Amino acid sequence: MNTKSSHTEKLEAEVSKKKEELTAYEPYKPDEMFRFRGKDLFSVEDFWQYAYSQLDGMAETIAEFLVARALGIKKAENVNYWTAYDMAYRNKRIEVKATSYVHPWNKEISKIRTFSIAPTNNSYWENQDAGKKLSRQSDTNKDIGKRNALAVDDWVFYVVPTFVIDEYCKENPAQRKISLNVVKRLTKEEVSYDRLRKAVDEAIVCSDSYYMGK
Repeated sequence: MNTKSSHTEKLEAEVSKKKEELTAYEPYKPDEMFRFRGKDLFSVEDFWQYAYSQLDGMAETIAEFLVARALGIKKAENVNYWTAYDMAYRNKRIEVKATSYVHPWNKEISKIRTFSIAPTNNSYWENQDAGKKLSRQSDTNKDIGKRNALAVDDWVFYVVPTFVIDEYCKENPAQRKISLNVVKRLTKEEVSYDRLRKAVDEAIVCSDSYYMGK
């Protein structure tokens, strides 16, 4: 028995197609070399160490990496930074947002922790109506708090289906930010890294049930 609406099936097919397109690249290897006039200069690993060795200021990127690994995703879909969502899992669009209690530029505990939930343009989808409707493109949001990048035990994850955020923002559909305290109220519980995949699976079931009833 088919329990998905034609709209859901169409959207999932589009997400699957986009995923295939956006992960068609071949990742650079650490030992590949920058070359000048036929001679090796330095390696890709050298560049990575130069550009990305300070991880404390990369909470958003690390958050995406941890979520991708928890969901078994090997290649990033948003490597070009212009995608309408961060990654796809079970043909659902996922946005990852991060916030920290402490930032490299400010060693004091942050009193205000928010996540961006600004609606974006749906014209990203090539075969959809180019009506430029603004909406939240993810099907499931995962909001991540805390710091200490390599200590995964210290990361806390909040899994919130997009429709829950839309319901919360019903009086203000264009709302651009949401606080950590609100996220805590909207989700059932915080989860650790080892429970993240199960929480996302449950959120997908919840989302499907919600949209089937509309």
